[in-house]
Amino acid sequence: MTARVFHAIGAHARDLGDKPALRSGDRIIDYRHLAAFLAASAKTLSGAPSVVGITGADPLEAALADLALTYTGRVSVHLPPFFSDEQKVHIIAAAGVRAVIGPWATPGQRIALPAPETCDLAVDLPAPTGSAKRIIFTSGSSGRPKGVVIGARQMEAAIAGLERAILPVPSDIHLSLLPMAQLLEQIAGLYLPLLAGAQVRYCPEALSALFGGAVEPLVRTLAEAQPTTTILVPALLSRLLGGLAMAGERAPDSLRFVAVGGAATAPALLDAALAHGMPVHEGYGLSECSSVVALNRPGANRPGSVGRVLDGIKVRIDDGEIVVSGPTVMEGYLGQPAVEGEWRTGDLGRFEYGVLIVEGRKDWLIVTPEGRNINPEWVEAQVAADIRIPAAGVRLAQDGRLEIIALVAAPVTPQHVAELLRGLPPYARPARVIFVPASLPGLLKPGGGMDRSRLGALAASHPSIRLTYEFEELTA
Repeated sequence: MTARVFHAIGAHARDLGDKPALRSGDRIIDYRHLAAFLAASAKTLSGAPSVVGITGADPLEAALADLALTYTGRVSVHLPPFFSDEQKVHIIAAAGVRAVIGPWATPGQRIALPAPETCDLAVDLPAPTGSAKRIIFTSGSSGRPKGVVIGARQMEAAIAGLERAILPVPSDIHLSLLPMAQLLEQIAGLYLPLLAGAQVRYCPEALSALFGGAVEPLVRTLAEAQPTTTILVPALLSRLLGGLAMAGERAPDSLRFVAVGGAATAPALLDAALAHGMPVHEGYGLSECSSVVALNRPGANRPGSVGRVLDGIKVRIDDGEIVVSGPTVMEGYLGQPAVEGEWRTGDLGRFEYGVLIVEGRKDWLIVTPEGRNINPEWVEAQVAADIRIPAAGVRLAQDGRLEIIALVAAPVTPQHVAELLRGLPPYARPARVIFVPASLPGLLKPGGGMDRSRLGALAASHPSIRLTYEFEELTA
């Protein structure tokens, strides 16, 4: 369980002393102060409710709150900063949140944790208490958050599997760019590095950059931190590559492992990342299975696949669908019966030479009037290979034609979109493109891709442009 991580933090506090554990800008929390903070937080939280929410956009503060709640055996519930107030209200009610750490709370509900820098270093870190759980809320396709319950068993198995795959070492510097509200960043970007005695470096501007904000702070932090590992979604990878290109720079040579997942990644985008010095490794997972099911490893990277299944997890393919079993499968959805045995992911895939290839969502499959089956992620990935297009969505219009909605961070011509799509067979080429600013709120999903529930409304509210491929004319 995560007790192993806290035992490790206590040992690092004794053995590594003032080595940085967490850092954001000029703020540095070493292992001694982190251990002291956890010991002091146990006293602060001694009378706190069993279910506590975490709010705010500061990733370092969110990480500290997560560690404190887990250490004291409470149920932690992140209220993602990218969720609407209405969604947050739903989360608080559904999870039974009775207190909150961070902003967006009434004074009677708010818990103030001690500042690590002021904690007594003479206090040893006792063994953690209780068996902590976390509830991860995913917005899904309807926009109404659904709670995934992850217990100590799932966390232990996920950390162990990733430890064997990534092989973290004390000299690692993990650059944390995904929101702390995402389970993947909690497990692989916080608990795993701390277990190894590594450093976690934060960039508070990363969330804004993902949703169309300035990317320059990410490029500066990448150069300053000289990280060895980081985790990205394709949209953030695309934005980061764009920032590096504008600055005329490459990624630092310190990087040894960059995981990318959450949505399909175009081969051209992977090639561009490698050309900029980013050793990208595709992976696959979902919150219901503790975020990571399969991952390409350093030294065993097969682009176009998501690598081998993590140790301790079993995967089989049933009628094209990926089915997962093992200790990382969630306890269940909040308020619903416990999950027993296998979990049907709803994702299509296959095995080739021992590695898993993901083909897309089963329920997103498009069947054209001509009877052709098209996985939209296959088409979308071709367009999202351009660093100016963080994400795209394909839909079947009422006239039976395919059209693609491209979220753009910089101007792109229809001719260029057609060029990106030209390698597809004619039946899979969209007839029209609709350009939408990537900065519009609520379109990009932090976990990767775009909100498909918005495709119809976007198509109705934005003009479409006909796409022409070579000499063939496609009528609008």
